[in-house]
Amino acid sequence: MKRTALALASAVALHLVTAPALAAFIFRSGDSVWVDGKRYTWEEWKKIRDDPEFIKKSQEAEAAKPAAPAIGPRAAACTTAIYYDEFPGEDEKFQCSAGLGALTREQILQGGWKVDLIEKIPPPSGQPAQSPRGLPLNLYKLVISR
Repeated sequence: MKRTALALASAVALHLVTAPALAAFIFRSGDSVWVDGKRYTWEEWKKIRDDPEFIKKSQEAEAAKPAAPAIGPRAAACTTAIYYDEFPGEDEKFQCSAGLGALTREQILQGGWKVDLIEKIPPPSGQPAQSPRGLPLNLYKLVISR
């Protein structure tokens, strides 16, 4: 029993004393070194390799910088003005919220927006539900964000 307790205590103490193992993916090409997706020059990498505290200092300096405030809205909804039997063409405009106005899909993408969701909204009960081609009519709503 004493041996088991001593072995367990030794294992716990050894676990607390040892430093965690760290691994990084390092790739070098010419004067550039990529470490876990970040690019460094060879000189910067030598500093980091020789002094592991250097990277912690640089990360602390980055964290101390104030974040740039977001300019303008971060999300909006854009809806077609009329009902369509298929998704509207490139030149059709969507009426967007958040003060964006009427924009085409190309203008939305050029403005740095990405489309998160496309929703089909059926017409209310008082309007025709089918186009002359026999296809169901829908409003199209785009939910966009930056």
